[in-house]
Amino acid sequence: MDEVKSKLTVFFEDPFYVGVIEREYGKKLEVTKVTFGKEPTDGELLEFLNNNYSKLKFIRVNQSDRKKDITEINPKRMKRMVGKEMKKKSISTKSQDLLKKQYEERKLEVRSKNREEKKEKEERLFELRQMKKKKKHKGR
Repeated sequence: MDEVKSKLTVFFEDPFYVGVIEREYGKKLEVTKVTFGKEPTDGELLEFLNNNYSKLKFIRVNQSDRKKDITEINPKRMKRMVGKEMKKKSISTKSQDLLKKQYEERKLEVRSKNREEKKEKEERLFELRQMKKKKKHKGR
């Protein structure tokens, strides 16, 4: 049976505390984000994980996105790579990139859902207007 490793990182992202859960089994990595209100205590975190871990939606990291193991990289190459990374203005981890992707996907889902609801509402209102017109003409 494969070993499953999970890692929870809690940090403050103004105005809330946010938890990033990374789950790794075999060579697969999955990530999700949880927003807490106030700073959670250790007991609250444990209770949350025990009650809600199975309900969380994880996003899988593609194998092509994963980087080589650090031990496989030449030290000089590693030094150049670190220098390039330090020069970048924004430092983001794979988890943050995936969470951004998840956020964008959810945003698109919500938009399409809202668009459908709006269209259904307009159709209902149109039908009501048509029914009122028919009643008005029958009453004459």
